[in-house]
Amino acid sequence: MNKIKENIRLFDYVNLAFYLFMLIIVVFYRDSVPLASVMIVMYISIIAGTLLLVAFEHTNRVLRMLRYFYPYIFIGFVFESLGFIVPYINPHNKDPILIKIDRFLLGKDAALVFNFLNIKGLVDYLQISYLAYYILPAVIILYYYKKNKIKRLSYTLFALSLGYYISYLGYIFLPAIGPRYSLSYLSHIPLNGGAVFKVVHPILNQLEHIKQDCFPSGHTEISLLVFLLFYEENKKIALLILPIVLSLILATLVLRYHYFADVISGIIVAFLVYYISKAIFYPKRKQI
Repeated sequence: MNKIKENIRLFDYVNLAFYLFMLIIVVFYRDSVPLASVMIVMYISIIAGTLLLVAFEHTNRVLRMLRYFYPYIFIGFVFESLGFIVPYINPHNKDPILIKIDRFLLGKDAALVFNFLNIKGLVDYLQISYLAYYILPAVIILYYYKKNKIKRLSYTLFALSLGYYISYLGYIFLPAIGPRYSLSYLSHIPLNGGAVFKVVHPILNQLEHIKQDCFPSGHTEISLLVFLLFYEENKKIALLILPIVLSLILATLVLRYHYFADVISGIIVAFLVYYISKAIFYPKRKQI
């Protein structure tokens, strides 16, 4: 217990709090959630594993590395668990609300507004760019870990964890399946993808257990957050990944994964998380 008190950091509190929150939800809705017992064991194991990594981070190099990478590793399990939880505790999708917002802002559905970019070759490029979401967080975590900048690493993990979990709360309380599923007329306007799209797109659809993961756009939020976190430390790397981030955000709309409202909310959340995290870790000193 003393080792946990000595080693625990702010990002640990954020992760442990959300793990506990999800555990409580599963226990409360255990009669409705399929595989509830599996989910309960999984979250108890994740909480226990996190506490052990915090306690024994100085034991060896492997445990020290896992101690700072566990949020990235466990986030996959948390995300996948939502597919077993959200449809059963909040079964009514809120797509009509997001569709109305899009039509109010754009005059018509975002899928139609951005359909002029539905070009063979470009669609394949955007599909590849979309995959960067899974890589960018690992890149920035590894960057700070290799440089042994622990405070900066803790700050980054706090921001990323907070960002992920805000988006997951959105999926829980405002579930939506997105335009590719909700706008049936889009089946008559297929995406003009090539070989890459035809392989990657269905694989992602199969791997994504939860479909109610639109609002806010986690892809937009997390990728933009990585850019912001890099920009204040290494502008060269930030500018290098900027085209990837912009392409990724564009891909969410062109490939019909998200509504325009999802993307706008993702951008807003990214900046909010960034400035909140910065204020906590690097508060401005008042000049006397």
